[in-house]
Amino acid sequence: MKYHFKIHKEGKGFWTQCIELAGCITEADSMDELQRNMQEALNLYVEEPEDSKELAHLPDESLQVTRNIVEIPLNAKIHPNLESISESFDGILLDAYGVFWGGNGIGLLPDCKETMERLITKGKTIGILSNSTQLAKNEIEKLKAHGLIEGQHFHFLITSGEVAKRIFLDNDLPFPTPKMKFYLFGAPHPKFSSHQAIFQDTPFQETTDLEEADFIYISIPHINGKDQTDPLLFKEYIDIFKSTKIPMVCANPDRFAHEGNPPQAVVRQGSIAIIHEEQGGQVFYIGKPSDRMYSAAMKSFFQYGISNPKKVLMVGDTPETDIRGARNFNIPSALVIKTGIMADRIAHHGWKNTIKTLPTQDFPDFFIECMGKNEF
Repeated sequence: MKYHFKIHKEGKGFWTQCIELAGCITEADSMDELQRNMQEALNLYVEEPEDSKELAHLPDESLQVTRNIVEIPLNAKIHPNLESISESFDGILLDAYGVFWGGNGIGLLPDCKETMERLITKGKTIGILSNSTQLAKNEIEKLKAHGLIEGQHFHFLITSGEVAKRIFLDNDLPFPTPKMKFYLFGAPHPKFSSHQAIFQDTPFQETTDLEEADFIYISIPHINGKDQTDPLLFKEYIDIFKSTKIPMVCANPDRFAHEGNPPQAVVRQGSIAIIHEEQGGQVFYIGKPSDRMYSAAMKSFFQYGISNPKKVLMVGDTPETDIRGARNFNIPSALVIKTGIMADRIAHHGWKNTIKTLPTQDFPDFFIECMGKNEF
């Protein structure tokens, strides 16, 4: 994430001010010294005190570098864990996979259960906002089997599957559905509940005839019951829909999720949707970063007396879903870097290169090593 400074010549020296951050000003006798001072001034300005109620303005990406306007990257400070940054927030909103859940092959990540207990003891309200396409009751039962109890470790859990079901029940889709039928991309995944639970009691019926369908619903991708790591393995199946004008519905915009032990990033519905879009297809997304998800979360927080989004902290491992959605809803965010999807990216591309490529809309307010206190 890069901010812009406008440089002014004054006598034998220079002074400069950050265009986006009006109070961020520095000076120097030489350009080399000014470069160092701009970096230091920016980091100090953005590193706000814990009791601050305001978040620093984001960079203006429309600004262009000129002879007297320069870009200065923000050096990201890494905090050790969630508790180290939680003090000024009343509500904590957790993604599941890659934050406290290591996938079905691993279960709970170290010290996450204990962290939830400590946060609740301190009076925090904890919600879980997951892009899982399972119904909430199924996820709650799964966590209960691992010792994570609703009411003891978290106050509410919302899944994209639950939000999707409400949309189908209300027929609240952004395109016409005169036939009231959908076509399933793929087959039910053998390790997860069927899509039929989402469509049960809704006015929509499944059809195997693509011409009869109003939309295509993306099931959890697999080939012969096995998860895959390469999205392009599904391209031949996606190509079938190239010539159609039928929209796809993606209830999980995550491109990958961790499964197995050791965990590996496997293809999920978001990867299918992106390939379809690249081929000119239309996709309706339901899960994070959709406002529908964060709106549902804030409605739940409101029941516990929390109405200000800035008093909630979203914690996730995927910038383009967890962080982007939170930013769009004016919710502060923290990105976990030693577990989940972000850890994979850093392992493949390095810390500096990974951070450098994060667009402003996906840049969090905090970086944390992991949710719990245990080191990885």
